[in-house]
Amino acid sequence: MSREIEKVIKAKKDLGEFDYLYRKYFPKINNFVFHRVQDDAVRNEIVSNVFFKAMKNLTRFRFFTSRRSSFSAWLYRIALSEMNQYFRERKREQKLQQKLNWNTVQGEDFEIDYSNLKRKLGELSSDEQNLISLRFFEKMSYQEIGEILKKKEGTVKVRMHRLLKKIRSQLEKEMK
Repeated sequence: MSREIEKVIKAKKDLGEFDYLYRKYFPKINNFVFHRVQDDAVRNEIVSNVFFKAMKNLTRFRFFTSRRSSFSAWLYRIALSEMNQYFRERKREQKLQQKLNWNTVQGEDFEIDYSNLKRKLGELSSDEQNLISLRFFEKMSYQEIGEILKKKEGTVKVRMHRLLKKIRSQLEKEMK
């Protein structure tokens, strides 16, 4: 962590030093956005915006605020903001797509496979999708997720438990 702090401090003075931070966190941020945005061009645009905004606002970043904050948590918060903005702009398109998904032929038995689960995840709110992505796709601990979302670890655990119960219940209803 001290190397990261050193690099952030140097990057604040010389943006050429930002390259280390970019190379370190690009794969993680790109992977996080990948699980939420299917279009490669849009994903690349969002990830570019994340690092551009991070670089532009690097002088505003502080390691210690009212709660301890790491550079990676700050990047994930920027990514969440960028994705939320993208989904807000395309909310109407999502609603139309969800309506189309509900009009598919039902009544046949189906297995809970990736496509059914992915469809169900697409029906969740943006906050719920972020929680699933951070926990299962990014394999983050509840503590790390709490830091990113600025929530207590216990709150994150309870929300995750309720969310998984909700998904399970919905999938069971569809199977009946």
